[in-house]
Amino acid sequence: MRTEKTPTTTKRWTAAELRKLPAAERDAIMEAAAVVAEKDYRNNPELTAFEAYGKDDFYGDSASAETR
Repeated sequence: MRTEKTPTTTKRWTAAELRKLPAAERDAIMEAAAVVAEKDYRNNPELTAFEAYGKDDFYGDSASAETR
């Protein structure tokens, strides 16, 4: 068990580093990051003003794809 306190806001974690942590510690870091990000997403419409799937995003190139 780790006895050192893990900084949640001062360190930039890589995915590999997060995967090495115990689940509870990883979840705490991710939750802190989400709290920080929430303010940005609520106050900056450019972060959410996009269409996740456009009208052309559902067409495939394979022979089994349906055409309209």
